[in-house]
Amino acid sequence: MVLTERIPLVADEAGGLRVEGTRVYLEDLLDAYEGGLSPEEMVLAYPSLNLADVYAVLAWALRHPGEVNAYREKVKREAQEAEERARAHLPKALLARLGRA
Repeated sequence: MVLTERIPLVADEAGGLRVEGTRVYLEDLLDAYEGGLSPEEMVLAYPSLNLADVYAVLAWALRHPGEVNAYREKVKREAQEAEERARAHLPKALLARLGRA
């Protein structure tokens, strides 16, 4: 018998992957896992999660490191691009005062 189970991840309108039915992004769970939190602690930190979904998402992530790394690089790149766009609209004098010119 072969059992298959759907992974509880959904893409939002911007392409981010969230745990289905929550506002918790895949990268939040991965960061928590890499920071040493157990799945049970993640559920305590994010009450909208359920334990079975956390285990399912982490199991999927561990089985698909290439896809996860590509997704994380995309998220990182998009965040950098958004920061650059926002920075382009700030006055140079303000950026200099903030030490980010």
